[in-house]
Amino acid sequence: MSIKNRTYGVCRITIVAILVLASMTGVGQTPEPSATPTPETAASPTPEPDPDAPLLPPRGYFVRDASPKLVYFENKYFSFQANFGVLADFTFVGQDAKSRSQVGPQASKFDLRAARIVLAGLIKFKRPWTYFFMGDVNELRKEGDRVVDALDLYVSIPLWKKARVRVGKQKEPWIYEMIGDSANLPQSERIFNPFFENRNVGFRYMDNWAKDKISFSFGVYNDWFQNGNSFKNSGTQFSTRLTGLPVESKKKKEFLHLGAAFRYTGADAGKMRFKGRPESNVTDYYVDTGSFEAKHANELAFEALYNRGSFSVLTEYVKAWVESPKYDNPSFSGTYIIGSYVLTGETRPYDKLVGYARRVIPKSRWGAVELVGRFGYLDIDDTLIKGGKLKKWYAGVNWWASRQWKLGVGYGIADLDRFDTSGRTQMLITRLQWIY
Repeated sequence: MSIKNRTYGVCRITIVAILVLASMTGVGQTPEPSATPTPETAASPTPEPDPDAPLLPPRGYFVRDASPKLVYFENKYFSFQANFGVLADFTFVGQDAKSRSQVGPQASKFDLRAARIVLAGLIKFKRPWTYFFMGDVNELRKEGDRVVDALDLYVSIPLWKKARVRVGKQKEPWIYEMIGDSANLPQSERIFNPFFENRNVGFRYMDNWAKDKISFSFGVYNDWFQNGNSFKNSGTQFSTRLTGLPVESKKKKEFLHLGAAFRYTGADAGKMRFKGRPESNVTDYYVDTGSFEAKHANELAFEALYNRGSFSVLTEYVKAWVESPKYDNPSFSGTYIIGSYVLTGETRPYDKLVGYARRVIPKSRWGAVELVGRFGYLDIDDTLIKGGKLKKWYAGVNWWASRQWKLGVGYGIADLDRFDTSGRTQMLITRLQWIY
């Protein structure tokens, strides 16, 4: 690389870093979350393509990709790379009269689902450390709010063999839907929101065994300095996940993934709340216990993913037992099953290090087309807590136009049983996605 090009690259990096740091130092206090906060999207590197498929260059697709490593720098001490992600939605919402009486009128609207910047790289010790920052543009900010909110901010430190520990703000090793990126999901949104936190602060131990066919994670978290509680009054979380790959074909087009996870979550100031939307980022909460007196909750989840060629089916079940003597120790649960079929023949690549299937990488100039069908169910009713029961059907199609671009359209029906009545909401969601 010439001195001129190297200088230009360093200048670009410096400018980006200054802009991000400046945007995080808004005047005033940290903003309170909005009524419909933007859920997080974890950024990921482009997954490994199908080994039997030709790897098209960025400009080989009909919808062209940006060249990789546009913002990249490396020397003998560290490396630096910037990545970006944008998810833009428009959701059309229709309700019957009973639904409006349950949750109020819900508006059709545009949503900048995510506008992310990732700054990551290696610190080149003898065994390199990984640093990672992901920020989300606060599109609903008011005067004095930060322009960019930090979603992830952590460092990953290698220990022995493939063991490593991650320290900082991050996701917990809990629930398949949440482990990976929303940009990788076949459907548009998640349904298990009542059972997880978007991000938490703490440390996480990770390891892989049996030629990476077994993955294990364990983490301890407490975000007292962010939620405004003292350490004593802020609930501590312990979460762990174990996955295995008992079936994997030689060409990696057939595999069976099995997993189990456990989470203990303490109450914040003696209160707990379970709430969730109908796989939407723009509606109000449909199931909601409200805040109630509790000590803690134990949560258990099971997951299974089977993939054969272009077809895959994924199912997950979660159960939460709440220690709340005043409310007769209620329990809540949820489940879903989703099937997808890629008409153009691609296989979703499986990431053994995290136990998760990544997004589709098209092998054709014209991209890949995926059909998706899904059913989800939440039961947040028990004993003296009446948070509601929700059924959600979803059917959609994704056009993975390239390695970076996706256009998705999905139609969903949400039936809510709450307040002694049953209401129906219909939604049509369109999404344009770019992940660089």
